[in-house]
Amino acid sequence: MARNKNEPKLALTRERILDEAVAFADVHGVDALVMRKLAEQLGAGTMSLYNHVANKDEMIEGMVDVVSGEIDHPADGDEWRSAMRASAASAHAVLVSHKWAAAEWTRRRPGPNRLRYMDAILRTLTEAGLRPEVVYHGYHAITMHIVGFTIQELGYLDMPIGVDLEDLAAGFLGGLETSNMPHLAQHVRDHAGDDDHGDEFSWLLDLILDGLERSSRA
Repeated sequence: MARNKNEPKLALTRERILDEAVAFADVHGVDALVMRKLAEQLGAGTMSLYNHVANKDEMIEGMVDVVSGEIDHPADGDEWRSAMRASAASAHAVLVSHKWAAAEWTRRRPGPNRLRYMDAILRTLTEAGLRPEVVYHGYHAITMHIVGFTIQELGYLDMPIGVDLEDLAAGFLGGLETSNMPHLAQHVRDHAGDDDHGDEFSWLLDLILDGLERSSRA
């Protein structure tokens, strides 16, 4: 919604532009974000935005960094797996709340907030006493799990309007059964069934964290 003309005009800053851009992308998606529309939201001239962000790519980099700033870092003093589990859950929740951000995560150069978050993960793994090579691989395993799981989860949740998941699964299942793929067919039935498979994100994360500890002791 554009600014009411009777409201006092706020100073145009980079922080305000990025906050408004994040809010716009949360509603309309990042592909719909253009400088003209954002300027209307801010009650400013389009060209005035370029005094603070050079182009759309730089703006999206800044938006991803704003989102990164919402993530809780691993808490100092906590048992390392508990601290890492809580931080990863926070990152997952933040990326789910900003549906566009996970897809942009690895495409954009890290800003200050994300760099601090990256350093916090590495510090937690290092201070846990894990071997350097385990810290190296563990960082990648944890961050790829967070981003990759979130992207896939959002893909399932963001099905086109009018698509019935049960009908889709039934059609897919029929093709698998006629193609003699019983194991994949059973997996699809498990997806479509009423069984509660629990918090899959945390289950997989625990598998990674337990594996890192075992690898470091080996």
